[in-house]
Amino acid sequence: MKFTEHRDSNVYVVKHYEPGEVKINDRRLQKSCFLNQKELVENWPCEHIDALTTEHLDALLALNPEVILLGTGEIQVFPAPQLFAYCSAKGVGLEVMHNLAACRTYNVLTTEDREVVLALIMSGASTQ
Repeated sequence: MKFTEHRDSNVYVVKHYEPGEVKINDRRLQKSCFLNQKELVENWPCEHIDALTTEHLDALLALNPEVILLGTGEIQVFPAPQLFAYCSAKGVGLEVMHNLAACRTYNVLTTEDREVVLALIMSGASTQ
């Protein structure tokens, strides 16, 4: 799915998403990654929702977001409850959705200049 243009060309936005690939500005990525408006981290070492740890979340929390949008692949799969509690204890919301929804939500929130981090697990979610 192609996305609409962002007003500020100096921020990272999702330009296109399809299963297995995301285009962020002019970069095409096929591995898990995370970003906010000013920083893009490629090759985030979380390759499956079941592998998500507090250490993975710490990398996201270091960007000081209000909310983390976690894309879990092509289907929405929730991480362990203690990971929600971990973020909540730090004053940060953790919203979980499939990658396409997470990308759309991220773009909307950045146009509102919200402090949001988008984390995408690209190697697939659990098929439970």
